[in-house]
Amino acid sequence: MSNKAIIKDVNAQLQDWVKKGIKPEQQKAAVEGWLENARPYVVVWAEEVGDLRNVSEKAEALTDFFKNGVAALTVEDRAGYKDALIDALKIKPTQWTDRIKQLNGHKKKDDDDEREPIRTAGGWIQHHLVELFYKPEEMRTYLAVRYPDGRISELVDHAIIDDRKYVPIFPNSTILKRTVRLPSELGEELSEDELLSITRIQAHRYFDFGGDDFFSEVSPLYVPFTYIYDGFMEVSYLRGLGDYGTGKTRFLKTIGLMCYRPVYMGGGSSAASIYHLLDTYRGSLVLNEGDFTQSDESSIIAKILNGGTERDEAVTKMKKTASGDMEVESYNVFGPKIIATRKEFNDYAIKSRCLTMDMVPMSPNPKIPQSLPPEKELQDLRIRNLWTTFRMRFAQENVKVDESKIDRNLEPRLNQITLGLMSTIKDEKTKEKIQDFLRAYNEHERGDRYGMFTARVLEGLVMAYAWGPVSDRPEDAERVYMKDMAKAINTIMDHQKEMLGEDDDEPQEDDKKGQKKTKSRKVSDVFKKFLNIKTIKATDGLSEYKGTKFVDMNAEADRVKSLCVRWGVEWRESESLNEKSRAELAEDDLWMLKPKMITIDFMKSSEGAKAERKAWYGSENGSLGLKSVNSEDE
Repeated sequence: MSNKAIIKDVNAQLQDWVKKGIKPEQQKAAVEGWLENARPYVVVWAEEVGDLRNVSEKAEALTDFFKNGVAALTVEDRAGYKDALIDALKIKPTQWTDRIKQLNGHKKKDDDDEREPIRTAGGWIQHHLVELFYKPEEMRTYLAVRYPDGRISELVDHAIIDDRKYVPIFPNSTILKRTVRLPSELGEELSEDELLSITRIQAHRYFDFGGDDFFSEVSPLYVPFTYIYDGFMEVSYLRGLGDYGTGKTRFLKTIGLMCYRPVYMGGGSSAASIYHLLDTYRGSLVLNEGDFTQSDESSIIAKILNGGTERDEAVTKMKKTASGDMEVESYNVFGPKIIATRKEFNDYAIKSRCLTMDMVPMSPNPKIPQSLPPEKELQDLRIRNLWTTFRMRFAQENVKVDESKIDRNLEPRLNQITLGLMSTIKDEKTKEKIQDFLRAYNEHERGDRYGMFTARVLEGLVMAYAWGPVSDRPEDAERVYMKDMAKAINTIMDHQKEMLGEDDDEPQEDDKKGQKKTKSRKVSDVFKKFLNIKTIKATDGLSEYKGTKFVDMNAEADRVKSLCVRWGVEWRESESLNEKSRAELAEDDLWMLKPKMITIDFMKSSEGAKAERKAWYGSENGSLGLKSVNSEDE
């Protein structure tokens, strides 16, 4: 039998702590832990009622529960506990509604109480900006409202907007366990410059950017952008790419936890949990270990990341209703995202939506703590409070961006995802620094694409066009035939192998000589699937080209030129790579000339062979008088 003393009540517990010398801070932490893990009595009571099997007993118990339990709850708590109590009581939502109506009939209520409350996590509601707050010491959520006339309310337990009553969502496990981190109060009204200074100090206090000046600048700037993102049509993602031990998690926790309503998810999170949380809180996704294997789950996450850069993009799922019917449920996944991955994305579309920081192993500055201290959480909370106050003062429902500032040298996608971010930056030097990075980043992306087979196909099209028409027929002047394109692609790839010192000793399936050659059918597939260039079947012309496909450059030249910019391929004019232009070409470019066709008739004998044959058979002096059955005279 244990000799441990039994603690009967709170006073006994306090006396025991004092006797043992437990410090007040430790006592407070212990009590907070108990409260956080404690289950509300009303839920336990509901479970006991729900477990009753006898119909009469359960009906009586339900009446007692609603009269003495639910009636004692505030309207806000009823709304917050509603779903949990319905599940615990094992009743239908309609039964809950009927019981509440009966309850209201026994108790006089004012006008506000008679409104059916709507639970919300905030956002733009009828041109009112509503924000959600959570006070951990009270374990309660609150709302603050900015009205259309600019007035900002204090923290309230409900808000009336267009004669509808809105209450904050209940502090569920995602809030209590800090999966979603909310502001706790409205902070000081500081200037934007003061807030940026505080954010930069916090970023460099806990993360060493090394020599990466761009991300040292842009990462702190991404934080304020997340607080006003919902006024823009597009957003960009921030990503850290590197192997283990390169500081990806530290980067996420340093920058991500200062962002607007950070939703921190690990690599083990399900796709369903991600799109549910994004739809509910409309915050910033902070996704650690975002490397996904090929599976249905990764396919859904890819859709979330692909669709999450544009407003009104959504993930749709089928949901079973209470009546057993199926209906489409839409989840809003638009919003800023900060991601850490060890490998490059297989989906190029996702990669194109990210500003990626390549991370390498390094020894951080000794001033950077090895482990994040407990006070960082309070520092991040203060920064979230300050930026949320800034949002309440200055956020706009729709921000008009100045498209005259678009850099036309950048790809449309890069301009699209960074236009909102650039609109939030006031300092011209910072803007220019970011523009320089984006230009370099753009060239890097083009270089990556240039290494793909699609770029070889496009390059082959340009080279075949530069060889000039296949005949003098006017119809062939702007035609580029697939047969010539395939020949050009093979020429390009052979030259690349030669430059790299590669050989093809092992025979491959497409070529008896040991080289895998590109065929017209494969080229046609690339045009259709990746370049969106139309091909036409030839019904006239030279016999060797008749029946094959061609590209009409009269119709496609402008598209091909723009694709050359995108894929990093050099554009060439027609007949710039033929024998007439040989003298204008550099010696290193002569390999691009069209290969000459050499025809060999193996059935026709050479002059030397004829002379030898005639000498053998004596056809010149008639000494033998014999004739060969293979002689040319027959």
